Amino acid sequence: MRERVLAPWILLVGLGGCSKPPPCAPVQIHERKHPFIAFDRHDIPALRQRVTQDPYKTWMDDVRRGPPGQGHPCGAPSTNTDVQEYQISNCALYGALSWVVEQRGDGLKAARDALLKAGDTSTGWNQTPGAWYWGGALLNYAYAYDLVQPALSADDDAAVRDKLEDALGKTMGVYEEFNTTYVTNFRYRVGSGAATLSYALGEHGHACTVERDLFGDAPLDSLVALRSYGPYVQACLTQDGTYVEGPSYQDDVFSVMLPYLQAMKRLSGGAHDGRDYINAVNTPAAWGNDTRIARMLRYGAALSMPDGNAATIETGWREPLQLSSIAASMLSEKEGRRDAKGFYGWLSAKGKAAVNNPVYSILYTDPDIAKAAAGDQEPTYTSIVTSDMTSLRSGWSADAVHLLMTTEHEYRPSSHSQPDQTSFLLHAKGQYLIIDPGDGRNYDPAGSPHTSLFYWVNFSPESHNLVTVDSYKGIRDTYQTPAWRQLGVFSSLTRPVDDPAILQASFLTGELDSSTVTIDDYVNVPDVSTRRTAALARKSYVVVFDHMISAGVGSAQPMLHYYDTHLHYSGWLGCRPGAPAICTDYATARPTSPSTQVDCGDVCGEVRMASDLAAEAATGLAPSEPVTPGAGGRAPSAPTAGRLAWATRTDDGKRELELDVVYVPRPDAFSVDRSGFTNFFPNMTFRHPFSVARYIASSTQWLTVLYPRDLTAGEPKPAIEALKVSGGNGSAALVSIAEQGTQDLALVSDGAQPVEVGDGPRVPSAKLQGRSALLLLRHGALERAQVDAGTSLSVGGRALLLATSPVSASLRPEGAGVAAELVLSIPAQVGLAVSRKDAQLYLDGKPAPTRYDAASGTASTSVPQGRHRLAAR
Repeated sequence: MRERVLAPWILLVGLGGCSKPPPCAPVQIHERKHPFIAFDRHDIPALRQRVTQDPYKTWMDDVRRGPPGQGHPCGAPSTNTDVQEYQISNCALYGALSWVVEQRGDGLKAARDALLKAGDTSTGWNQTPGAWYWGGALLNYAYAYDLVQPALSADDDAAVRDKLEDALGKTMGVYEEFNTTYVTNFRYRVGSGAATLSYALGEHGHACTVERDLFGDAPLDSLVALRSYGPYVQACLTQDGTYVEGPSYQDDVFSVMLPYLQAMKRLSGGAHDGRDYINAVNTPAAWGNDTRIARMLRYGAALSMPDGNAATIETGWREPLQLSSIAASMLSEKEGRRDAKGFYGWLSAKGKAAVNNPVYSILYTDPDIAKAAAGDQEPTYTSIVTSDMTSLRSGWSADAVHLLMTTEHEYRPSSHSQPDQTSFLLHAKGQYLIIDPGDGRNYDPAGSPHTSLFYWVNFSPESHNLVTVDSYKGIRDTYQTPAWRQLGVFSSLTRPVDDPAILQASFLTGELDSSTVTIDDYVNVPDVSTRRTAALARKSYVVVFDHMISAGVGSAQPMLHYYDTHLHYSGWLGCRPGAPAICTDYATARPTSPSTQVDCGDVCGEVRMASDLAAEAATGLAPSEPVTPGAGGRAPSAPTAGRLAWATRTDDGKRELELDVVYVPRPDAFSVDRSGFTNFFPNMTFRHPFSVARYIASSTQWLTVLYPRDLTAGEPKPAIEALKVSGGNGSAALVSIAEQGTQDLALVSDGAQPVEVGDGPRVPSAKLQGRSALLLLRHGALERAQVDAGTSLSVGGRALLLATSPVSASLRPEGAGVAAELVLSIPAQVGLAVSRKDAQLYLDGKPAPTRYDAASGTASTSVPQGRHRLAAR
C-alpha cells in the first residue's frame, strides 16, 4: 500500500505550454479531491436533482439498466476480448454514476470490480481494430475511477491505480512510437482516453503529450498516412468542419474527444479561463483561432437527412448523429450555440435525440439545451454551402426536399474516403430517392466475394451519382484488384488528391439555392475537366447542370469521350416478402456481429420508362440512333428529352412517391438495368437499381431535372419538356405547372456563343451567353434567376445582366430594376436592368459610379473580384 494515495494530492494541470516540444512546464493550480473531472463533491446534490427531470431521467433509467444486454454487476461478456474490455469499462462507468447519484451499493461494487480488471482482457489494445475499443475503455475508466475513488478502501485504491497506471503506460508507449497502430479515428480515441486517464491519475505528462500531438505544431513526418500534417486534428477535420471519414466516424471519434475536451477546459481554468479547442478560446498559438470543431458541431444538422438520420456519404449509417446534446452544450453563442440547440430540438421532436453514452449526456448536457426538445426549435439556417459540402433543403420537415452534394477539395487521409467528388443524395417527400451506397466494408451478400463489392464502392466512381469518363471505373481485374481511383486518386501517400473538386460559386435565396463545383482535370483523362451546378428551385425540385469539357476541342481531330452520368435509386425497404424480420424492423433490430451478414434483398420500387427510351433501355447501352459528331466533336442535340420515373413508397408503405428524371438533351444511350449494393445499416445489405445515361462527344453539356412528387397527396404533375435552342451549342428545358402559373426555364450552353429559346406565348423567350441559367417565372413575370459563368442573360427581350467577363449571379426584381448577388473570378463591368435612366447603382450598400446604356436598358459599374451585392435605387 502506498501512502501517497491516502492524502490529498496535487493535480498538475498547467497545460499552458503544450503547444510544441519540449514537454510543457506544469503549473500548480490547487488541491483537488475526487471527483473533479466533470464536477466536484459540492455539485452532487444538483446532479441528483437533475436526473429526476427529463431528458436526464430517461438517460438515468438507461444507466440503471446498465450497458446494453447487461445489468449490475456486469452480465454476460462478449466473446471478443476487445469488446469485452469495453463492456467492462462501461460497467465501471455506469456503476460509478449509480453510486454517486443514488448511493447504490451494487453500482459501487460493479465499478470497483471492473476497475480492478482494467487492462486484463483486451488482447488487441495495441493493434487495430482493438485500439478502437481501447480508446473508449480508457475514457470510461478515467471517469469511473474519478467518481468512486472517495469510496474505495486504501488497498482497493492502490490496486486500481496500479491497474490504470499500467494501462496508461503501455498505451503511451505505443502512442509515442508514432507507428501505424493509432491513426485517424484510432489515434483520436486512444489519445483522448489516455489524456483523460492521465488527468484522473493526477499527472500531466501524458496528457500534455497527447494535447501537443493533436493540437500542437509538431510535424507528423513519421506518420506516413498523414505526412506533412500538423496539428493532427486538422488532418482529418476539414476547415469547414466535415470529418473526412464520414458522419458515423465523427460520432466514433467525438464520443471520446468531447468528454476529453470538456475535462481539459474545466481543469485548465474553467468556463471562462480554460483551454477551449472547440471555440478557440485560450488556445495556444499553434491552434490560433481555429474553430473547425465548432463548425462541425454546428453543421451536424446539414449532414442530416429530413428523417433525422445522418447521410450515407463516406461512412454514414441511417442513424442520427448521436452527440447532439453534448455538442450543443459545448458551443459558444458566437460559434453557433443557437443552431446546435435548434438541431437538438429538431432531433428530439423526431424522437431521435440519441446519445452515444447516457452518462456523458447526463454530465454535459446543459438544461437550456435539454429544454430545446420541449419547444418547436430547429436550426436557424436552411441551406448551407461550404468548400467541402453543399446542403440545399426546402425546410426541416420530414417531407422536405434535401439535396446534399460533396465537394471535397481537401486531402482525405482515410481508407473510408471514396471517389465521390460532386456526387449528391436526394431525400424528398419522406423518403430517400437518390442515394449514396455508403461505406462498403459490410458488403458481403450470400455467394459474393466480400472484396469485390467493397472495391466497387470504395474505388469506383460508378457507385456514386456522378459522371465517369470513358468507362474508367477505378477498378481492374473484374473488381478483384484495386486500382487508382479515377476521382480521388492518391498518387502517393504524401500528396493530396489528384482530382480535387473546387467550389466556384453558391447562392442561397430560399426560392433558388445553388452551388457550382469544378474538377480541373481527371488523372486518367487529363484533357477533360468538369463543371457541375446543382440548384434547388421553388423548394420543390432540383436541376443539375453538367459540363464535360475537353481541352482538345477545336483541334483537327478532337478526341471523343464516353460521358456516363449515374443515378442510384432508393425507396421502401420493408416490402420484400419472406424477408428476415431484421430487414423489416431495421429501425430497432440490427446484427451485432460483423460476421453476421443479412441479405435484405431489393430496395422496392420500379422504373417507369418513357416510350421514346423503352427500346434503348431494354438493350443496355446501345446508342438510340447513329451518332455523327458535329463541328468540334459535339454530339447532335435531340429535341426530345430522355426521361424515366422512379416510383416507390415511403418506408411505412402509406404514400406513393414518384421521381421524374428528365435528361436534356436526350442521351445517346441509356440503361436502367444496373444493380448495386448498399448497406444503410451495419451488416445489412440491400440491392438497389441505378441508371446510366451516356453522352458521346469531345465536349458536351446537359441538364437533368429531378422532380419528386407525393402521388397520394395529389401533387400536380409538372410538364417537363425539352426545347430547341438557336444560336450556339446548348439545350433548354421548360418546367411548368399550369395550376400554379409557373414557367421555369433551364438553359445550358458551351458558353462560346449565345443560345436562345422561345416560341411566343407558350414558351417565354430567353437568351444566355454563359454556362447555364435557371429562370423562375410566374404568369410571365420574373421571380428569380441565376446564371453561371455568364456575360449576358435576358428574358422577353429585356437584358437582365451584362458583364465584360464571365460572372456567376443570382438575380431578382427589386426597386428600380434588378438586384444581384455576384461572384467574380476577375474584375468586370457589370450591368443590370433598370427601370429608369437616372437609377443609381449601389455596390455592397455604397453608391458606385453608374453609367446608363439606353440601348440595353441597363446601368453598369465596375465590380472587383470576389462576392458582391449590386442593386439600383
